[in-house]
Amino acid sequence: MAIDAAHRASIYEKLRPLLGDEDANVLMSEFPSTDADQLVTREFLRAESADLRTEMRTEIAQLRTEMRTEIAQLRTEMRTEIAQLRTEMAEMRSALTLRIGSAIAASTALLAAIGIFT
Repeated sequence: MAIDAAHRASIYEKLRPLLGDEDANVLMSEFPSTDADQLVTREFLRAESADLRTEMRTEIAQLRTEMRTEIAQLRTEMRTEIAQLRTEMAEMRSALTLRIGSAIAASTALLAAIGIFT
């Protein structure tokens, strides 16, 4: 609890004759003059640490969820890409097989026309 200025002055004036100016100042500096100057208690620190742990766990859980979603989307995209690649390769194989078959048929017809097979 912070001490207001009037109360601080009253305490200081009572301590000054007993302790002297320097020691009275040192002792008064140990008492907060504003709430921001208050010392942290163990209970407060524990409560703040518990709140921070809870927030961190929540953030980590959300990050895990986001990462799992991203990974699932990437897997789906990769599977789609691979399926498209397989389709393209199958089409190329079919076209190549047709061209090779046509080349063999043309070569055979040409050789037959020349008379090599007779």
